[in-house]
Amino acid sequence: MFKLDNLGDGVKAIVFDRPDSPHNFMNEDIVAQLHDLVRHTSSDDQVKGVILASNKASFVVGGDLKELQALKTPEDAAAIIAGVQACMRDMELAPKPFVAAINGLALGGGLELALACSYRIAADDPRLTVGLPEVSLGLIPGAGGTQRLPRLVGLAAALPIMIEDKQVLGEQAEKMGLVDERVPADNLRETAKQRILDSTASSSQPWDQDGFKRPDPQLSSDDGKQIIDGMLAKIGRKKPGLEPAPEAIMTAVQLGFEKDIDEGLKIERQQFASVAAGAVVKNKIRTLFLGIPAASTMKDRPKNVDPYEISSVAVIGVGLMGSGIAYCAALAGYKVFLLEVSQEALDKGVDAIAKRVNGAVERNRMTQKKADALLANLTPSTDYANIADVDIVVEAVAEIREIKNTVLKMAAEAVKPGVPIASNTSTMPITGLAGSVPNPESFIGMHFFSPVDRMKLVEVIKGKKTDETTLARALDFAAGIRKTPIVVNDGLGFFTSRVVNSYSGEAFTLLAEGISPFLIDDVALKAGMPVGPMTMADATTITLLKDIVASMSGSGERVGMAGMRMTEALAKLVDDYGRSGKAAGKGIFDYDENGQKEWPGLAECFTPMDPPLSREVIEKRLLHPQALEAVRALEEGIIENPIDADVGSVIGWAFPAAYGGVIGYIDTIGTRQFVAECDELAEQFGVRFVAPDMLRKMADKDEAFYTD
Repeated sequence: MFKLDNLGDGVKAIVFDRPDSPHNFMNEDIVAQLHDLVRHTSSDDQVKGVILASNKASFVVGGDLKELQALKTPEDAAAIIAGVQACMRDMELAPKPFVAAINGLALGGGLELALACSYRIAADDPRLTVGLPEVSLGLIPGAGGTQRLPRLVGLAAALPIMIEDKQVLGEQAEKMGLVDERVPADNLRETAKQRILDSTASSSQPWDQDGFKRPDPQLSSDDGKQIIDGMLAKIGRKKPGLEPAPEAIMTAVQLGFEKDIDEGLKIERQQFASVAAGAVVKNKIRTLFLGIPAASTMKDRPKNVDPYEISSVAVIGVGLMGSGIAYCAALAGYKVFLLEVSQEALDKGVDAIAKRVNGAVERNRMTQKKADALLANLTPSTDYANIADVDIVVEAVAEIREIKNTVLKMAAEAVKPGVPIASNTSTMPITGLAGSVPNPESFIGMHFFSPVDRMKLVEVIKGKKTDETTLARALDFAAGIRKTPIVVNDGLGFFTSRVVNSYSGEAFTLLAEGISPFLIDDVALKAGMPVGPMTMADATTITLLKDIVASMSGSGERVGMAGMRMTEALAKLVDDYGRSGKAAGKGIFDYDENGQKEWPGLAECFTPMDPPLSREVIEKRLLHPQALEAVRALEEGIIENPIDADVGSVIGWAFPAAYGGVIGYIDTIGTRQFVAECDELAEQFGVRFVAPDMLRKMADKDEAFYTD
C-alpha cells in the first residue's frame, strides 16, 4: 500500500499506492500501516520533513465502504475512528513538518489526512477537487474534519462543505485557505520538498500554537449565530431522525469549535460513533455506493453476447422525451437521425435540442467546440428511408397505442433485421407493442425519465419474446449514453410507473378525502421526498396525469389501486372546475407572478376533513404503498431482486436515500412492524394496504430482504 521514498536532503515521502485499485482508500489495516510510518519518520533524527503523496491519479478518496458497512455497534465505530484520529494527531504533533502533496481528488478521509498536515500543496489542475462528502453516506467526518476544517477556514466556509457536500475545486480551495498553494502537477513533490527545506512548512499546526485565534465569525457572535441558525433551519426541513448525520456534524462543530483540539476530536468521535453503525449508513452504502455502480456496469447484460458496436441511432418522435434522448445520444458521439411526422414538428424538436446545447455553453458546462460537434451529429428527416442503416431505433412518440403501432411498423420495415427497436413508454406493455413488428425478439422497452439529460435511470423492459441479443444491445446503448439501467420484465406500468402511481394515487386520494394539498406536500417533503406530490402534479399538468392514470388502470383489478380516488379527483379538477396545472396558472394550487398560493375554490371541490388525519398517518399513506407495490412487483417477477427496486426508486423518482429505497424502507422499519402497520392501514383505509403473501411470510419469520 505504501512506499517510503527518500527524496534526499533529509526529506522522505510516504506514497500511497493501493494495489489492484484505481484509487487510494483507507481501512483499519492501512491506517495502522500509515501510523507505523508516521512514528518511524517522526522519530528519525535524519528526517527533516515528510511528504504525503500518491502514485494514483487521485490523492486519497476516503474509507473502505465494506468496512463501514460491517460496523455493528457504536463501540465498533468509536474504536476504528480512534485509531485514525490517533494516527493523524501524532502526525501533526511530530517535531517536523508533514506536507500534503495533493495531486488529484482528496475526499473524505483524504482531505482529513491533508488537514492534519501542517502545509498543503495542490496540483494546478482544473479537475482537482477536495471535499468531505461523508454526509452523502449518512456519516460525519470522523478523522478530524469537523474540528480542523472550521479552525482553518471558518464556520461559513466549513459548514456547507460538511453538511451540504459542497466539493471545492483547487482554485477555490486556495482562495479560502484550504490549500496553501497550487503548483504544476509535475513539480508537486519537488515544491513540497522545497517548502520543508526553506521552513515555509511549519512543524506545528496553528491550533497547537499559543495565542491561536479561531477565524471569525465566532460561535457567540451575531454573525456566528446567524450562520448556525441558518444551517439548522435547512436541516430542520426534514423530519428529525431521517438524516442524523447533519445534526451530528452540527453538534460536533458547536460543542467542539471553542474547545482545544483534543477535546474537539473526542466530541467528534462520539458523534461519529452515534451515526456510523446506524441503518442510514448501511442503506446508503448498499444502494448509492454499491447498487448503483453495479447497475452502471451492466451487471444484467447477457455474458454470451458479443459487444455491440453502435455508431448511429434513430430517434422517432422529437418531443420532450425524444429530444432529450437524441441529445444524450449525440453527446455520446453517435450519429443521430431524428424522425418526425412533419417538418414543423421536426424543426420544433431540433430547436429544443439546440436551445439545450446553447444553454449548456452559456453556463460553461460545454465548450463551443463540443456543442458544434453535438449539433453536427444530428440528421433531421421525415423519411424513414434515411434510417435504413442505423444500429438501434428508439421510438418516443405519444403514449397512444395506434400511433405507436404505426410508427413501430414503419421503423421495422425500414431497418435491417436484428436491429434493436426500443419503445420509450412508461406504461404500455412491451409484449403488446411487439405485435406491431415482424421480429418481436428484436423489440424491447427503454423507459427514460424526464429530463432525460439529467436523469440517470433507464428502465429496460423485456417483452415475452425479447431475446438476449436485443437485451445486450439495448444495455450497450444505455452504457454508451451513460445511463444506469434496471432490467425488468413486462407488465402494465412495469416497475417504476406502477410504484410511482401508488404514491401519486394515494396523494390524490388524500386530496379527495379533504386533506389540504399544502399539508400533503409538507409531509412528503419532511419525509424526504424532493418535491411534494401536489406540486409535482401541477407541474406535470393534471390533464396529462388524467391520461396517464387511464392508461395505468388496466382491468381495474390490481389490488394496489383498490379504493384509490385518483381518477375521481382528476376528473373533478379537470372536467368540473377546468383546472389543468401550473402552466395555465390554475391547478390544485393557483399561480401568479409571486408563485404558488391557495386556490379559493378548493374547499368547494373537496370538502375539508375536520379534523384532518395526523401527519404520521399521512406519511405512512404516502410511503407504505410504494413499498407494498414494489413487493408485489417482486412477487410477480416484474423485478427480479430487491436492490434493483431500490436503485430504481432512489434515482428514478428520488425515494429517500436514507432508507436505501422502497425495499430498504421495509427493512429499516422491520418486516414484522411494517406488516403490522399495513394491517392497521388496511383496516382503516382499504385492501390496497394488505401486505402480499411474500411479505407476510417474511414477517412471520422476522426475515429481512438484506443481511448487511
